[in-house]
Amino acid sequence: MVKEVSAGAIVYTKTEDGKTLYLLIQHKLGGHFSFPKGHIEKNESVIDTAKREVYEETGIMFDFVSDKMKVNTYLMPNGVYKDVYYFLGKAISTKITKQDSEVAVAGWYTKDQVFKYLTYDNDKKIFIQLAGKVEN
Repeated sequence: MVKEVSAGAIVYTKTEDGKTLYLLIQHKLGGHFSFPKGHIEKNESVIDTAKREVYEETGIMFDFVSDKMKVNTYLMPNGVYKDVYYFLGKAISTKITKQDSEVAVAGWYTKDQVFKYLTYDNDKKIFIQLAGKVEN
């Protein structure tokens, strides 16, 4: 069995009026909406990967809210099993600079919009598990 491992984060910010917004991207390849994530590089931890990938894809830096993480495991169309480790983070910066080579759209979305735009139900479950207690 072939397996890939990636890591990413559900990153949020609070607006001046107290509204919570979440960072989503739309991938150029496939067109699906998800949270920023990417492959673990050699000798890199899942935590380091999550920070690096969020920054590479969106230009957003964040602090981890806790060491709690959730793993999303699924079978990709090419027959490879994939484990994606997700963390919850609070944005340090909010100005998005998307990675044009991989990301079609990157933006801040309300909780309702997250549920509307996320392509895969397993991402919605991870969102509820990690961000469900973030106050709006």
